[in-house]
Formats: sequence, structure tokens, C-alpha cells
Amino acid sequence: MIRARSLNDMLQFARGVPVLPAPKGENVVIITGAGGSGVLLSDACVDNGLRLMTMPEDLDAAFRKFIPPFGASGNPVDITGGEPPTTYKNTIRLGLEDDRVHALILGYWHTIITPPMVFAELVGEVVEECRAKGIDKPIVASLVGDVEVERASDYLYERSVVAYPYTTELPVAVLGAKYRWARAAGLL
Repeated sequence: MIRARSLNDMLQFARGVPVLPAPKGENVVIITGAGGSGVLLSDACVDNGLRLMTMPEDLDAAFRKFIPPFGASGNPVDITGGEPPTTYKNTIRLGLEDDRVHALILGYWHTIITPPMVFAELVGEVVEECRAKGIDKPIVASLVGDVEVERASDYLYERSVVAYPYTTELPVAVLGAKYRWARAAGLL
């Protein structure tokens, strides 16, 4: 049983929890293109009983290879808003392929360099590649920008990435619900 605090939460949990695979551990990593988003997503993790992974030195160094010097590794990983789509692709792939990372939270803010559908398509591509290798982790995304993020969120949801426009709290709440379910089911 998963407790929802509101009707909307109940409906979103009913929609999103079955889409997410069961996590295999407690380590959650945030990858974001905006520092403010990273802070809000981190706060939402605390509010939803999720554990932000303490970044191992080797993984931190691996993320640093892909982000600009003024970005921030650690957790959240802030790739900054001015980075090209390849930076998103490389950091998301790294998070998915590392066995110590059990779930990803993506924070996207609309930029000219990486428009919403470009972001959504590259996330879908990386997720599909990893699933073909047997890697299937829970991934949620927060997309902020103009109305284009609505279509991008729908695109991601169709590919089993639970994504919401205009909110940092809701995708993390759904991930938290999945974790509460997995703990109660004895999977963690």
C-alpha cells in the first residue's frame, strides 16, 4: 500500500508507479541542467524519503569528463544550461550504466541549445540503448520551460520515463512512492 496525501497524488501514483521498474538499491542521482532545479529536486528527495547517493571519487571524476569546469559534479550533477545535447546524453548514460546508481532524476530547463524534444528524444535513445543491454532503472524527469515541455514529457512517459512539465516535486513524489512500495514489498 502506498499512502497518497491528495487525490492528485493518488492518481499520479496510480499512473506512474507501474511504469517504473523496481529499484535495486537506495542510491539516487540527480542530473540537471540548472543549479536551482538541482536544489529543488534535492529538497523533494528529502521530502519523499529518497537517499541521494554520496558520489564516489571515481564516478565524480567520470562525470567531470563530460561537464564544463563551471558545472558541478557531486550530487546533484549540474551540467549547466549551456551544454549541447551530447552532455545530457553522456551523463545520463554514465548514470544508467554505473551499477552503484539505482535511480535517476533528471532536471531539464528549456534552452535554445537543447530544446525540449531534442532532450526527450536523446533521453529516450539512451534509455532504449541501456534497456537493450539489460539495464532498466527507475528514471523520472522534471521539465521546465514553455509549452513545448508538455509534448516532451508525454514523449518520455510513453518510453517509461515518468516525466512532468512545470514541477520538480511531482516526479520525485512518484519515485518516492515506488521506493515506498519496493521497501514494503521487501525488495530493498
